[in-house]
Amino acid sequence: MKPHAAKHRGKGFTQLLRKLCLRHGLSHENQKLVLRFVWVTFFIGVLLLISAALVWLLEHQGSASNTIESFWDGIWWAIVTVATVGYGDKYPITGMGRVVGMMLIIIGFASLSVFTGLIASLFLEDRLKGAKGLKQLRLNNHIVICGWNNTGHFFLRALIDKGMEGTELCLVLNESPEFFESLESKYPSLSLSFVRGEASQEDVLKRACVSSASQVIVLADHNLPQNAVDDRSIIVANAVHYQAKKDRVFVQLINTENKQLLHRIGIFNTLVWDDLGGNLLANNVLNMHNMNIFSRLAKDSNCHFSTVEIDSGFYTRQYQELVDHLFHNEGMLVLGLLSREPELELDSIFDDDASAIDQFIKSTLSRTRRMQSEDKSSIRINPPRDSIVQENDLAIILR
Repeated sequence: MKPHAAKHRGKGFTQLLRKLCLRHGLSHENQKLVLRFVWVTFFIGVLLLISAALVWLLEHQGSASNTIESFWDGIWWAIVTVATVGYGDKYPITGMGRVVGMMLIIIGFASLSVFTGLIASLFLEDRLKGAKGLKQLRLNNHIVICGWNNTGHFFLRALIDKGMEGTELCLVLNESPEFFESLESKYPSLSLSFVRGEASQEDVLKRACVSSASQVIVLADHNLPQNAVDDRSIIVANAVHYQAKKDRVFVQLINTENKQLLHRIGIFNTLVWDDLGGNLLANNVLNMHNMNIFSRLAKDSNCHFSTVEIDSGFYTRQYQELVDHLFHNEGMLVLGLLSREPELELDSIFDDDASAIDQFIKSTLSRTRRMQSEDKSSIRINPPRDSIVQENDLAIILR
């Protein structure tokens, strides 16, 4: 019964270790390495205890200064012996004590070699998976980039030019490890991580920690034919919006007509170069300096557009007062207001004691709102000076 009980406890301990490994997202290969590491550590610990106890029993009656007089002396001698340090302050003198020492040296050295090999394997496996883009990342408030084209290169260079090298970036690409290495060597000052795989797959997005990302940028894939680029971007965006907030998803499109397909799933942050470029050229017709001004604002590292929260003391006050306050006290040039329409809370309409039909309506509305979000923000550039600042407004500024 006792061997059976010990075997059962061993299996239970192994299952507990496997559960802990699964909880931390370790792969099957890493799980095996961790299990071997734990068992080898346990074996070395037992070996040290047994050797210390035996040598103490055989040597404790000696009177010399180097005699192993206590169990803790035995532990010290066993650790020093296994580690091949060999201080020589404590060592066995009797014949049987030296036999125990020789066995400890042989078995301990072999076990310690396995122990160090497993540690090296764990670090090497983690390093190799990271280089290949197969590692589960642990990131938060980072930027995820799905897909790649020349825009990606300009984006990374702009981060460096604007002094944002500390921004953590994760690239989700179905490229070779050599491609990742080339980007690392080209942008050594940036904090780059890689996840290899197709960005439309749920497990790939989870490895990139999309749910905790501050922004997810979907770039038009340069490896696809022109007529299939937007289809791929929309598919990826659809996969991303189940894990990330929709207002944090930004999609680059080729054709402006495809924006409506993204609007249906609640993604309104889209960039179409032809659309943007056409408007810039049209503005340049009105004033030939517009193109240079916009280009300078976009590239200048010392000034940029932003939005800031408005102090509650300015609610219901005139826009001119806000402009004067931010300019004179904060050095901010206010360009306009961004109004966010407040979300209507369904719980304020239907309480927990509502009837079955009310609960059904509440459930249907909540599902519909998740499926089809509306753009609930409006931008007012240079509104009338006597406009009233509302509670849900943000100030659009030029720093």
